[in-house]
Amino acid sequence: MENIPVSFECEGKNYRGLLTAVNGAGVQVYYLMIDNFYKGRLRLMDRFGWQFDPTPKTESFKELRDFFGDVVTAWYE
Repeated sequence: MENIPVSFECEGKNYRGLLTAVNGAGVQVYYLMIDNFYKGRLRLMDRFGWQFDPTPKTESFKELRDFFGDVVTAWYE
């Protein structure tokens, strides 16, 4: 699995973590891991673009789906 570093601010708090590629998912899927804890799933959907599925404690991260997608896109360019 490939780990893509990500840093961001949400609701006045700074976060640093990894977007970890999930193999065999059939679509592009990445888990957001912060301090070795799962914080949500980023996936690229053909018809809808980037989607972020948060955990109950990370609902506010949902609005960052395009940012997370841009981080992944930039990593591979």
